[in-house]
Amino acid sequence: MCLLAPAYVSAQQAPEGYSLQQFTDENGLPQNSVKAIAQDRNGFIWLTTEAGLVRFDGRRFVTFEKSLIPISNNRFRGFIPFPGTVTGSAPEFYALSDKREYVGILANGRVSVDSSFYKYYKKFKPLAQSPLRYNSALPSLPALHALYPDSEHYFVTSGNDTSYIWRNPAITCYKAGKRVFVSNGPFTQFLLIGPDPYAIDLKGNLKAIGLKAREVTIEGEILDNNLFSNKKNNYRLFWNNISRQAFLYVGNVLYLAKSTAPGRLTTHMVLRNFDLEKFKIHSFYFDEAAGSLFLGSTTNGLFQFRKQDFYVNKLLTDDADNVYYAQVAGTGLSVLTSQGYSFKAQPGTMKALPERLAPFLEKTGSRFHMARCNDGSFWIQYEFDIFKMDPTGRKILADVKLPEKAKSLSIESGGRLWVGCETNAVFSVEEVHGQYVPKLRFRLSIDHYEIIGRESDETMLLATEGDTYRLNTRTGDFKVIKALKNMTARSSCTTQEGTWLATYGNGFLLLKGEKAVPFPLDEDRFLATAHCIIEDGKGFFWITTNRGLFQVPKQQLVDYADRKRNLIYYLFYDKSDGFGSNEFNGGCYPCAVTLANGTVSLPSINGLVWFKPQDVRPALPNHRIFISSAQEDGKPMPVADTLEMSHGFEQLRLEVTTPYLGHPKNIRMYYSLSGPGRTESWTSVDPDFVISIPGLEYGNYVLRIRKVTGFGIYDYTYKTVHLRVPRTWYETWWFRLLAGSALLALFVISVRSRSAYHIKKEREANLIRHYRVISQIIAAVNHDIQTPLLYIGFSLKQFNAYFHRQPSVDPLITRLSDETLDTSQRLNTLTRSILDYIKLQSKSPADRWEITPVNIAGLVAATSRLFAGIAAHREVEVKTMIDPNLTFDSDPNLLSIIIHNLIDNALKVAQSTITIAADEDMTRQITIEDDGGGMPAELVAWLNQRYQSYEDWLYASQNPGQKGIGLVIVKDLCVLLGIQINAKVVDGSKTTIALHFGIMPFPASA
Repeated sequence: MCLLAPAYVSAQQAPEGYSLQQFTDENGLPQNSVKAIAQDRNGFIWLTTEAGLVRFDGRRFVTFEKSLIPISNNRFRGFIPFPGTVTGSAPEFYALSDKREYVGILANGRVSVDSSFYKYYKKFKPLAQSPLRYNSALPSLPALHALYPDSEHYFVTSGNDTSYIWRNPAITCYKAGKRVFVSNGPFTQFLLIGPDPYAIDLKGNLKAIGLKAREVTIEGEILDNNLFSNKKNNYRLFWNNISRQAFLYVGNVLYLAKSTAPGRLTTHMVLRNFDLEKFKIHSFYFDEAAGSLFLGSTTNGLFQFRKQDFYVNKLLTDDADNVYYAQVAGTGLSVLTSQGYSFKAQPGTMKALPERLAPFLEKTGSRFHMARCNDGSFWIQYEFDIFKMDPTGRKILADVKLPEKAKSLSIESGGRLWVGCETNAVFSVEEVHGQYVPKLRFRLSIDHYEIIGRESDETMLLATEGDTYRLNTRTGDFKVIKALKNMTARSSCTTQEGTWLATYGNGFLLLKGEKAVPFPLDEDRFLATAHCIIEDGKGFFWITTNRGLFQVPKQQLVDYADRKRNLIYYLFYDKSDGFGSNEFNGGCYPCAVTLANGTVSLPSINGLVWFKPQDVRPALPNHRIFISSAQEDGKPMPVADTLEMSHGFEQLRLEVTTPYLGHPKNIRMYYSLSGPGRTESWTSVDPDFVISIPGLEYGNYVLRIRKVTGFGIYDYTYKTVHLRVPRTWYETWWFRLLAGSALLALFVISVRSRSAYHIKKEREANLIRHYRVISQIIAAVNHDIQTPLLYIGFSLKQFNAYFHRQPSVDPLITRLSDETLDTSQRLNTLTRSILDYIKLQSKSPADRWEITPVNIAGLVAATSRLFAGIAAHREVEVKTMIDPNLTFDSDPNLLSIIIHNLIDNALKVAQSTITIAADEDMTRQITIEDDGGGMPAELVAWLNQRYQSYEDWLYASQNPGQKGIGLVIVKDLCVLLGIQINAKVVDGSKTTIALHFGIMPFPASA
């Protein structure tokens, strides 16, 4: 790939009215022989050379040769069209190498060697049964190699399933493979101009091909050429077999010929005053949309011509001053400059006839202000004099002397002249009885000001080198415009939207009342030094600067001022469009002139630039965006719409291209990259059209490239490239899952370890307090509860003995005394049991129990007697069915507490009977059964719960899920002694609790 640095052909070689760039092997081409030229549907220009196939986008040449594509030879002879209708991804046309290799031009702007070309060829070629030559497609004219139509056939298609076979003496037309007509010759040349067939007979006459060959009528601009004659056929014919364009060349003038109807050609001049033979021009292509003509030479490379829409007019004498400022419309279609030069427009061209018309103006040298009256006369100022000149500038109609030195002029629509002086004075000049009389109207607070325009007939705009003011010439109201503070305004243009101001250094603005809206500058800031704003009749503003000319739609600016859009597209023009210099002049009044025929005249430091806005065809960059190449860390990678990146890459470099034959400044391209952790923001693509993207984390990204394609609000084209950056092994989901699980496990272990450590410390810290509290509880029970209970029990026993000794005591009192005594004894026993349980908790694990043989009948009998009174009161019978000699190994005190609590609970609910039994037939067990209606199911399940250790029980008993301290004590002691509880409900009304012995007590550690 080569970024071109065009060699501009010297002025003697460049025809007047055209820009010309010549490209050779010194500035882009791989070799200087351009054998064929074609343009694809994307706008790329393709060239065949002897050093490869070349693609040109208007800025860069890209060469495809055998180091890049699989071909055996770099010599290409020309292009041949696709044999049929191009659809989908099929090549648009082919480049043919000298080794009979076919390289297809693809829709993505790239190429591909096509080994299956003849498959399509056989499908569309009507004479498929004849022997196939390596290439029978009709070549461009002139052909690089001699044609032999007398012995070989030549094939061409024109779309719509229409094709032609030329083999002398006839040309045969086929439609959908069927013969339509035969046109008899013989012929020396055959071509298609558009879709229509034409041929040249043996006499050199151009014929239209049909059932009968007929004469051709040639019309259009070629008729203005004195050397052309329909009868003599004294023109040379050139033809492009891809675009099917025909060119006629007469007397160093080249015309594009279009077939408007079969047998009728209309011509349009595309180049004049250029000698094709001198530069050995062999191939031709004209881009009508861009107005660019490409000519290929066999030895001198590529020539690109573009007709210029602008023309610079100068007075061509050695002593002429061609640095222009103020000018006015003169007589007829002419411009009169402040130097006294007249430029008269010539019909059909922007070239004017210059003349030194007004010596007086040239003598005064008053350059900057000319105020034109409605009758064509105009005012100029010189020192202390104001002169009114006739429309020719030759005659002085009035000479008005001022007491102060004049500096600037402005004229009302009614004809009154206003004069701004170098002092603070403002004068008016009016006609009184045929004489022009100056009158001092105002003394201002400023001096050295200039009148730069008007907002209305009553309001003038005055500017100094730092401020702009409004002066109402009717009321004398004079105010500074605060919105323009520290700006140097140069000129103004008032429309219905407001007053547009050009400034020196601050660009241009729209002034509406006291508000000024500044507009964004171009990327090179050329618009910062805006001189003049001209409105044409097509809705555009033209803005002159020190560095070229800009075109912009006025509506875009209005929408920007109203905050309806944030982007303004400026189209840029420079010397290549026909200026004598890129530097225009400002600071004058008027700053531009528009003639009656629409011609605009702009002053510059090197001539007057003339153009007709209505005839200018804006060269808009409206083609697609393409990726030319991609590199990852300096290594090439395949170009595709999805790029698979390497993990940890440092830089992705993309070269972007878009076909455009205009000025590169007019391409405004931006890109944005969105993806994980990124929001879309647009960045300008650099002038080399290279996008560099630094390394990215893993994820899927979207690179969007957009380009402005025109002046409309939605005039954009987009290119999207997807970037995929893979994960490393440590960024995969499975690694993250494993890492997360490991961290979670580590956290749990750490927490549990830390918690265990703190619990241990807490237990150690609270152990003394725990034993102290237990000791205090034991002391309190002993001192404050058990001792009074013993005293009460002793007193009740004495009372009861006394009642029983008295024969006259009421039996009810005796019975109540018995029950009270039994209750007291039961309460004392219960208190002792609780005290024993509390003492048990205060003991070390090894001292909590003492296993000895326990007589079960005696223990149950002793415990049952404690409940005899309450049982008698509730009329509940307590039955025992236990062998008096039955013994179990257990702790008698703890087992007594268990039996006591179970009988107590049963007695609370029993209706009539409590049965206590014990046996050791199958297993050693004690059962206590009551008829209290059945224990709740959740309580049964809780009692029957098994535990692997006493520690498990302690952990579970923190939230027992039931009420009643008695059952908690029973469960606790049973687990401690290794007694298994089995509770069940029988017949829905009886509850049986069985205590199974035989399990060794757990080695309690808590």
